[in-house]
Amino acid sequence: MKFKLFDSQAKVKEALSHNQPRLIRAGEKEICIVRIGDNLLAFQNECPHMGEMLHRGKINYLGEIVCPLHTFRFNVYTGEEVNQRCKSMKTYAILEKPDGIYIEC
Repeated sequence: MKFKLFDSQAKVKEALSHNQPRLIRAGEKEICIVRIGDNLLAFQNECPHMGEMLHRGKINYLGEIVCPLHTFRFNVYTGEEVNQRCKSMKTYAILEKPDGIYIEC
């Protein structure tokens, strides 16, 4: 399914601060989104290790989401835990269309 998130890239920049994870809901799913520069990224909100909410985490200087519970680090593009200590997190495609920005999940 596709869910519309924003009307334009300008609205993304208005709504999301750089490197600040945020919780959204797309249907029944809770998803973490983050804007890194001009990239909008989306991934599961629940850490695959112990279930902590990733929107409470931080984006580090390498552009990884760091879980606030045990500091596991995940690549926000691929979903992989960088030290391969647990399974990867699920990532979601962001689609830019003429009428807005969508997430596919």
